[in-house]
Amino acid sequence: MSISKEQIKKAFVSDPKDIGEEAYNNQDWYEEDFQRLRYILATCNMSPGDPYSEKPKQLIIGQEDNRFFDCIDFDYQGGYEIKDEKRLLELINMSDSEVADYVYNNEYNWIGDDYDHISQYLFKIMNYWQDVVEYDTEDLENIDCMTVTTRVRKWIQDGNYKSENKYEVAYNILMDYVDNLPDDVHKRLNKIGL
Repeated sequence: MSISKEQIKKAFVSDPKDIGEEAYNNQDWYEEDFQRLRYILATCNMSPGDPYSEKPKQLIIGQEDNRFFDCIDFDYQGGYEIKDEKRLLELINMSDSEVADYVYNNEYNWIGDDYDHISQYLFKIMNYWQDVVEYDTEDLENIDCMTVTTRVRKWIQDGNYKSENKYEVAYNILMDYVDNLPDDVHKRLNKIGL
């Protein structure tokens, strides 16, 4: 069994039109979108009930600790590591209503580092798993809400080379011909450590 990058993208990456210009409460923000809700389940260790309560929660039959936690790990460069393929596949294949029911029935609550948590999703997922817009955050000192800023990406592409930096594309084009360069060019490049 193998889970493709496209399956992961479909399950965890929000449509850019579903991300607003402000965010203030990460529980609400994640519950607005099923891709973000799946991300929370995969990355947040949760138990049923209020995590801030001094009394231990009496579980209701059917409630459980979040079984999807740590089934996949996302990094800040668009990479990922599948840690539990069976659980990840289960999470990916759940319908949106099943995901919502799982969170609701277990009374999961992840209110806490609101702005950090939202920024984590934007920077780990949205900035690397889609290429339409780039996200950033501002007004982190504002207790009412932070601002989510966007910048439409302007890609330059030549064949398989794609970047927003024309010099990077040019470099990759030139590297296609490095074996055909005259010897004196190789000597000059070696002289400067390339």
